[in-house]
Amino acid sequence: MIRILLLASLLAIPSTTYAQTPHPSPTPASDAGRFHIGIDGGSQLKVQSFSDAFDEPLYTELKHVTTDYPDKGGLFVSFGARYRLWKQMTAGVSVSTFSHAADATVKAQLPHPFFDNRFRSIEGTATTTRQEIAVNPTVGVLLPLSSHVQLGVNVGPSILNVKQDFVTDVEFSEAYPFDTAAFTSADTKASSHTAAGIYAGADVTWMFSQHVGAGGLVQVTHATVKQSVGTRTVSIDAGGVQAGGGVRFVF
Repeated sequence: MIRILLLASLLAIPSTTYAQTPHPSPTPASDAGRFHIGIDGGSQLKVQSFSDAFDEPLYTELKHVTTDYPDKGGLFVSFGARYRLWKQMTAGVSVSTFSHAADATVKAQLPHPFFDNRFRSIEGTATTTRQEIAVNPTVGVLLPLSSHVQLGVNVGPSILNVKQDFVTDVEFSEAYPFDTAAFTSADTKASSHTAAGIYAGADVTWMFSQHVGAGGLVQVTHATVKQSVGTRTVSIDAGGVQAGGGVRFVF
């Protein structure tokens, strides 16, 4: 009788199944939202160097001035926004600004005040600044690399505005018998112009939450900008390679 009661008691107890509650699958970065914003900073590699030359009247002849502008890099800041149109295709726009200050090498051939065709050479430096602002409308694609990481590739035109300081004259000192002269300074003037070019960029985004992440960016812009300096035109190859990183927001 006791055995029968124990068996009935065991059968009356409901069976319990212990199962581990599965964690929700992380939302893929590419499906987290349609609107993507990136704010980046970093370094632009060296811009392309260029030269400029001009003549000005001096002592019934012409002084010849040549300026070599260096290929110096600098820091950039970039803001980009894109919208996922369909599947992984995107459209957007990015804006970046870059600036640097560098010493340009100035050389001049100065006529002699008493003798024709007897030129005196002087040389010095002038601090010049350069600022570039690029506006880049883009189309692109998002390529998921993992549940939290994606690669974005974007191409499009680039509208580049370049503001550059140009040497417009040289100042010098001289004394009798005027066989030599010494460079004292250079006059500069800023010129600004805008031209259309091309853009290509790629960035990797790691989303550590649904709406916030971090990323790295590499982008390239290029345009030929023709600057008006007095009565002459100077062509500058603007843009370059920029690499950096920053924060990402997805909504």
